[in-house]
Amino acid sequence: MPATRVTVASNAKQSQKSPLLIPVSAPLHPSSPGSCQSLVFKTAQSKLRLKKPSRIFVAGTGQELSTSDDWKCVLKDDITLLVSTGEAYIGAAKELSEAETALAKLGLTKPKPTLSMLSHAALVDPISIQQLETTASTLPGILHGVAQPDLHPGNKFPIGAVFVSEGWIHPPLIGGDIGCGMAWYKTHLRPGQVAGDKAQRIANSLRGVEGPWRDRSSRLAWLSAASIASGKQEIPTAGEDFDASLGTIGAGNHFAELQLVESILSLPAPIATHAHALAPGDVVLLVHSGSRGYGGDILKRYTADGAATSIQIDDPKAREYLNEHDRACAWAERSRDLIALRFFHCLEPGDPAWDLGSDRSKDTPGDIEEAYQRVQQRKVVGICHNNMSLTLWPPTDPSFSPPPEQSEVYIHRKGAAPIHPLTNSQTRPSPNPENLLPILPLPGSRGTPTLILQPNLSTANGYGFTNGLSLAHGAGRALSRAKAFSSLSNKYKGNTGAMLGGNTLSKNNSQSRPSYEPESEQSSAGEGPENRDTGTSDEEKERLAEEREMEGQEKEGRKVHGGSWVVCEDKQLVWEEAPEAYKDVWDVGRDLVDAGAARRVGWCRGLVSYKVRRE
Repeated sequence: MPATRVTVASNAKQSQKSPLLIPVSAPLHPSSPGSCQSLVFKTAQSKLRLKKPSRIFVAGTGQELSTSDDWKCVLKDDITLLVSTGEAYIGAAKELSEAETALAKLGLTKPKPTLSMLSHAALVDPISIQQLETTASTLPGILHGVAQPDLHPGNKFPIGAVFVSEGWIHPPLIGGDIGCGMAWYKTHLRPGQVAGDKAQRIANSLRGVEGPWRDRSSRLAWLSAASIASGKQEIPTAGEDFDASLGTIGAGNHFAELQLVESILSLPAPIATHAHALAPGDVVLLVHSGSRGYGGDILKRYTADGAATSIQIDDPKAREYLNEHDRACAWAERSRDLIALRFFHCLEPGDPAWDLGSDRSKDTPGDIEEAYQRVQQRKVVGICHNNMSLTLWPPTDPSFSPPPEQSEVYIHRKGAAPIHPLTNSQTRPSPNPENLLPILPLPGSRGTPTLILQPNLSTANGYGFTNGLSLAHGAGRALSRAKAFSSLSNKYKGNTGAMLGGNTLSKNNSQSRPSYEPESEQSSAGEGPENRDTGTSDEEKERLAEEREMEGQEKEGRKVHGGSWVVCEDKQLVWEEAPEAYKDVWDVGRDLVDAGAARRVGWCRGLVSYKVRRE
């Protein structure tokens, strides 16, 4: 393992400093020979000319390092250590957080949370790392924080992050778009119906999917149909004003995209035979939308007038928030289903089942319930990636008997997809590997592929500990909205149309053979050394064959740049959501695979990406 890079500075004269590499073999206990402390003192004596160094502080916080636990908690790359000859820490010490103040009154200290950084191939903005560390170390109850590979900075709290909290909930950590998520739906379109210019005709046909859907009674009937189907009594209405946005995509990074499944590996029998399993050549609809202002209203009401960021779980206010949180998640899920209905009306015209997707035909509650059921029959998978959920922590191997001691915690996800199906925030999902969602989407941005992931629980990721029982929800921003708009609008000045049309498809891409076509006999039975029987076990052969197929997938998929038709009549959004504003989705996927959190089983090519149309 590499050494830890720190800066040693004089506490009394902090402009005097020297770099130091602390080897991983250096003991943490201060009195041990060759300890971290002794190395810092030697550097202070030889480089800073301090005669009798006796104390070490962490710059910025004022924490004194006097025990092995202190060193274990703070030792990391790029920290500055201030060496004192006996004087107290010089500088503004960090104020105690709400949690630290409460614990200090009891004579206790806040346990140091564990952190997992899953990014290696994918680039990560240092600001987002700082936000993650600050959040984990200052909010009460935080046991564990995860930086997913798509991590990027938020206004105060990071996006693409997971926080595990015991005894407390923190509404701002999941943000205002409560219930924001994605769902995949199968269409009955065939690859030949969406090839070439036919995709442009489909893009032009996507009309009538903006604005309020029908009247209030129809919207309540849709919400009621979903409640009847799920066996719940409560109708998750958000009120007349917010319900008017039911079934609409919204702005920002929300979209609906028509996609072609290009390649998919063989899946375990329970998944491969699932009624909604994907296959090469399937044309699917991916919908990404949220709670359309309703979740933001909830957050404002629970954090207004200087209200605390955190709520103790035994506070009645916590239960009230969680009930509203669950209603917003249910509302957002039903809204995505209604978006799908409106798109099916355009994509599969002539099918009476989709007539209710328009505003022209008459309806009855029975018609709406039937249409809702038809949409569910097409749904492949659906998730919320801005949410809270109850679970037992830490995760463990379900075969252990007796199971180790666990406690109930709330997982907070902001731009992170849960790997288990969730019903509400107050019901624990089964932790068994058999209860995992079969597949999850990992979208890039328009014109870049969407990866198909299979969640994993094993010793490789601590049965979900490392990744917080979650996966990245997309590629993640590489540029802020402001920076993307300013830099990309200048870079492509006068060429906005090229960013929106299928003519951005390169010659190589347009001529490449879609991987859902059968492989030639020659290419599937090569005589290279990797295909010869070398005495390797059947299990190892399967693993090597899968690795080769995954490499082939990535090689083919990385050729895709552009090629999808984009409906976006908001010029600023064109630049803010350009592919160059996002990380490389293949790098994000690779990090998840390397962390043992997922298996990449396939990818989809974008055909038509719908953002907004001014109708």
